[in-house]
Amino acid sequence: MTEKPRGVVITGAGGDLGRVLCDSFLADGLTVFAADVKPPPPREHLVPVQTDVTDRAAMEALARQAGQHSRLEAWINGAGLFVVCPVLKADDADWHRIMAVNLTGTYIGCSVALPVLAEAGGGRIVNIGSISGQVGGVGAHPAYGASKAGIHALTKTYASEGARYGVLCNAIAPGLLEAGMVREFGEAQRDKLARGAALRRLGTLAEIAHVIRFLADPANTYMTGAIVPVNGGAYMPS
Repeated sequence: MTEKPRGVVITGAGGDLGRVLCDSFLADGLTVFAADVKPPPPREHLVPVQTDVTDRAAMEALARQAGQHSRLEAWINGAGLFVVCPVLKADDADWHRIMAVNLTGTYIGCSVALPVLAEAGGGRIVNIGSISGQVGGVGAHPAYGASKAGIHALTKTYASEGARYGVLCNAIAPGLLEAGMVREFGEAQRDKLARGAALRRLGTLAEIAHVIRFLADPANTYMTGAIVPVNGGAYMPS
């Protein structure tokens, strides 16, 4: 009987961070189930899956596919929306859209990943939070920080439940990165935000991916329920 390949699911795989993560896992020989509304093109060991993270039936199908065709060991909930707008001009339509993708999508991802990982003997779930979920902020729609704070709490719930099945669940809380979202801000605002970090610069996608890779790796055996602040020292929670 042929042994199943090691597998990982990445939602939001068509985005900036998602593409970096796909490359990183592929380089280590994993089969990557790259899920997004516009997934990356297929290549060796990368399986593109067109999926809306707010569609439970589609996400359940993704979990079944990954569980059947790999020894699934990690699930990265990376899909998210970010809308720049003054707080006083925030509207309800964007609120519902952001909360649906960021928070509900992460919840659905956790809920379909846990039983598949448990059946495989254990695994890792990594969620993408944000410094905005810890300190708020006025540069983005209020739903963004609210959704990320919800993700942080959700992570702890699934860490508590997952522990009995050998499934560790953690989240990262990045600061502003040299990536897609930063393009929504003007140069002066980006410089100001960069100076607010102790390291006096923005983070890179590679730096975020390194932390995610550790949290998703079987070598991580004792960290669960953590919200890891990867923000260059812009916020140092106790």
